[in-house]
Amino acid sequence: MMLIRLAAAFLLRRWGQALPALIAGALGIAAVETVLIVERALPDAAERAFGGVDLVIGPKGSALDLVLCCALQISEPRGLIPLEAARALVATPAIRAAAPIALGDNLHGRRIVGTTLDLLSVYRARFAAGGPWSAPMQAVAGAEAARALGLTVGASFVGAHGLGEGGEEHTEFPYRLTGILAPTGSALDRVLLTSIESVWTIHHHHEAEEAAERGQPAPAEAPPAATAMLAAVRSPVALAALPRQIDATERFSAAVPAFEMARLARAARPVITTVLAVGLLFAALAAATAATALAGTVSARVRDLALLRALGAHPWELAAVAAVEAVMLAGGALVLGLGLVLVLAPIGAALVAARDGLLLDVVPGAEDLAWLAGGALTACILVAMIPSVRAARASIEKVLTS
Repeated sequence: MMLIRLAAAFLLRRWGQALPALIAGALGIAAVETVLIVERALPDAAERAFGGVDLVIGPKGSALDLVLCCALQISEPRGLIPLEAARALVATPAIRAAAPIALGDNLHGRRIVGTTLDLLSVYRARFAAGGPWSAPMQAVAGAEAARALGLTVGASFVGAHGLGEGGEEHTEFPYRLTGILAPTGSALDRVLLTSIESVWTIHHHHEAEEAAERGQPAPAEAPPAATAMLAAVRSPVALAALPRQIDATERFSAAVPAFEMARLARAARPVITTVLAVGLLFAALAAATAATALAGTVSARVRDLALLRALGAHPWELAAVAAVEAVMLAGGALVLGLGLVLVLAPIGAALVAARDGLLLDVVPGAEDLAWLAGGALTACILVAMIPSVRAARASIEKVLTS
């Protein structure tokens, strides 16, 4: 206890030298832990967001765009696919369930997705209240969408044109909510579902109105089309062959969400490595600052240490004082750094969830804490090594002859 009190007193007396080391160490630990959390949580969050979607079939183009738009519901669609031809592609025993989706409307920023009831089978979704639609202009809400919009079974609402807020409302086509889905942790929680015929009817009417405003005849009704087809496979083995077969067709391309997220993670690896390096640099800077500060304080209080020797203190006790100071600095940096993570990480996760719907688990894991504690202990040993030796060698003669 006396060693701790002495170390605390020495640190408080020279707090101006200890504070920079404490702050730099905390920032380094916070940066390193943030990288570890993101590296672990982002793939898990993306996998939850996919739900049961193993394959996305859409028009030719970027597979990653297809996943972001149709599996994660966070980007814009890039075209349409003929529905009947798309259904023929998924008419294979390798597909467990498949459903088309048609995008184009929203309710206060929440997407209204035209589809079929097969989509519930793709996600293995169940109802928390009410039931599925049975006629056009009926809808089902995902759990988070119902909560955010304050919707209950039986409520009516009007969609707006486009995927963002501010579009023209389709007031002549009100929806009635027939059910609310139980939470799935996937992108399904953030959208409203309706029959694909409802979307076709609204958009054909919208196109007719626009043509009338321009003095043109109403456009002929187009063949059934969709933004994409979402599918779940019976076995992962099917994902080895199906995408290549679909990509070989003239109109379609296929994307496997898990593969695209792995590819995106590889592309982000240099950024993650850079941030991790910055965090380690801060930690090394903190260790160097702490070592310099401790060495300086030991030099400044040689008389105090020698006096303690004269009063009967053993050399190892004087060395322990410097070591305890290093432990206090490292422990303070560890606590402050983790405190920053615990305060700021949930705020960042909430912003990501609101913007992109990814539910990040930002609680530091036991493995992370073990690595950080081990790193702090190693830094303590390195920082305290030279000051401890100098403290143990404090000369009694210097006190007696001064």
